[in-house]
Amino acid sequence: MNGMNFATVEKTIQAMKEDHSQKIKSWQAKVTWKTGVKNVVQIRDFAPIIMDEPQPLGGSDEGANPVEMLIGTAGSCFAITFEVLASQQGIHLDSVEVIVDADLNAAVFLGLEEGEGGIINPTIHLHAKTSASKKQIKEIANIALQKSPVLASMKSDLQLEIRE
Repeated sequence: MNGMNFATVEKTIQAMKEDHSQKIKSWQAKVTWKTGVKNVVQIRDFAPIIMDEPQPLGGSDEGANPVEMLIGTAGSCFAITFEVLASQQGIHLDSVEVIVDADLNAAVFLGLEEGEGGIINPTIHLHAKTSASKKQIKEIANIALQKSPVLASMKSDLQLEIRE
């Protein structure tokens, strides 16, 4: 449905039911500093991703900054969750567009003041053309807000390990 390979997903679900150790999936991203505030992110065998800051924040603006990547990742994970949930219900998707708006108090980042250092006022805008009713879209979107792994991760405590 909608280009998703549910047969493979069903095999994964069955493997998890039979062997509970299969339910934990490990992921890794390697970040290597290049210069200034420019870093290169390597994930599996994909092309490296350059992350930088715009010039007013000390960067050379050679790539998206981490906040832009975070909201892009959050929006993408929400969209994927929405798409999977809709497809599982047999809903045909014509198009799905997600835009995430968020603010950041740069004065906190730069040490000029105390306050909320993370993103503030995040808003997800969903535009979906589907075979579903507006009510169904809203119900699925609300479930996607709760089930999106990235959105859930943004609420969890982060562990820090310093390596020498």
